[in-house]
Amino acid sequence: MSLTGHTGYDRDLSEEILPVVLKCVGAEQQDGYVRQLEAFAEANRERLVQLYARYGPGGTSADESRCYLTHQPESVVVCERLDTVPMWLDGVWHEEIDAELTLERFTKYWRFGL
Repeated sequence: MSLTGHTGYDRDLSEEILPVVLKCVGAEQQDGYVRQLEAFAEANRERLVQLYARYGPGGTSADESRCYLTHQPESVVVCERLDTVPMWLDGVWHEEIDAELTLERFTKYWRFGL
């Protein structure tokens, strides 16, 4: 991953998380979503680098057991959805993934922890 320099991640976890997060992309956005995500990553590059430097693998405050999202590549999609449709993401996440505190902790990292 170009933002972190880290390539090790849990592929099974990615396959569980990504489809859930992508449910928060409306039908009208789906065609251009990859471009939207790329633009988000570019516009927030420094912020994302700070997030991973602090909370990601090898980061100064890294703790995968408390917030595994900082170690997963789909965290970029989670950040974009947190900025775009936070309530929708929260609702879908809590319905589909049994890790409520993980999203809450990651949201705090993204919004306030940098």
